[in-house]
Amino acid sequence: MNETRRLAEFVVQSSYADLPSDVVEAVRVYILDNMASGLLGSTTPWAGMVADLAQETSAEGPCTVFGRAWTASPSLAALANGTMIGSFETDHAFFEGSSHPSAAVFPAAIAVAERDQLDGRALLASVALGYEVICRVGLAATRAVEDEAGFHGPGTNAPFGGAAGAGKALGLDERQLVNALGIAGSHAAGLLEFAKEGAMTKRLHVGRGAQTGLESALLAQKGFTGPSTVLEGDRGFLRVYSPTPKPDLLVRELGHRYELMGMTVKAYACHVSFHSVIDGLSRLRQEHGFEPDEVRDVTVVGGERMMEPRFLDRAPKSVLGAQYSLPFSVAIALCRDVRDPTVYDDASLSDPSVRRLATRVKLAGDGTAFGVPGKPMAKISVALGSETVTLQVADWKGAPTNPYTYNEMADKFRRYAAVCLPADRTEEIIERVGALEEGGDVSKLIRLLRT
Repeated sequence: MNETRRLAEFVVQSSYADLPSDVVEAVRVYILDNMASGLLGSTTPWAGMVADLAQETSAEGPCTVFGRAWTASPSLAALANGTMIGSFETDHAFFEGSSHPSAAVFPAAIAVAERDQLDGRALLASVALGYEVICRVGLAATRAVEDEAGFHGPGTNAPFGGAAGAGKALGLDERQLVNALGIAGSHAAGLLEFAKEGAMTKRLHVGRGAQTGLESALLAQKGFTGPSTVLEGDRGFLRVYSPTPKPDLLVRELGHRYELMGMTVKAYACHVSFHSVIDGLSRLRQEHGFEPDEVRDVTVVGGERMMEPRFLDRAPKSVLGAQYSLPFSVAIALCRDVRDPTVYDDASLSDPSVRRLATRVKLAGDGTAFGVPGKPMAKISVALGSETVTLQVADWKGAPTNPYTYNEMADKFRRYAAVCLPADRTEEIIERVGALEEGGDVSKLIRLLRT
């Protein structure tokens, strides 16, 4: 009982000093990853549309928008930045809870931090606590929100993360934060129908959650109220959105176990369900140095999760369709350097070699669920000329069992930031995030993300 209130109490009463050192280091990596994804995403046409709308409709505001020279109000900056972070299937996710804290919490927290000139410790705490709330809401709702009910899970829980992260940054008290979460619950939204056509709405869901979460916190600060049982109530989020909710997971070992440590950080710009396969093929290509026309066919036997119909389109018509397609992603990994996220483009969609290989990928489920990182998740056989190479894949760089170090994330950031920032500014950002708790006003850091 009173799970919403207990979550709010935890956020309000916790500070940077209460965070374990491994949590701080993980959040530092997440922050740099968010900046990498946001800068890359700022160059996409769909994120450009959202940014243009933000510029057209925003009153003058103090907040940075990734890759832009102009600034916006906190609300519209959160919308644009959240869309950019989630814009190209490169942002990290909490798979067990079907949530993307990356695009939900971070844009809301930095909008407040920049406006109010918070210090690095305040930003770290706001991001960490917002992440923990959204992870727990996702866990408690279970993946049934998406797998059975048909909602896009990250869109439904995003407002809670945005409200918690922004609420902490604003310094809301317990009553205000309960109201912020209560207001946020009425903004939960997102449908999976986008997957059929590769529609752009998927890119918008979590960014909108960051925006409405931030607005929920700002409204609560003014005295606006929301239901104090928004999560656990009879008509609350868990019971309305999930066929099989587990409310006890909202507060299980709260303050002792940090669910945010189970994040999956992406190494490739495709759906996380088949990252292990793409990682294995990428390494195989590097080791053997074969050409695409040497591949006769490929067989992938894996968990039922990666064999869902929405992931099996062999001839996608959009970039998102390609990023959601297991056979097409297999073909890209065999034809191009898939470590470069920009290989998911119109050129790949029309590349005869990629399209040919996508039709030669044989797929079969092995009867297991998604699988657990660290254990075999797929078996791959690649027919090369007269020989067949077989490998089993499980972990990949970025899996919860194989996390990025800060230096490894810095390398990813350099590759992603190169699309719009000069090298010297890239290095300054890496240095500042690396020493975030030692610095003062974080608005100086955030402004480096502008062009």
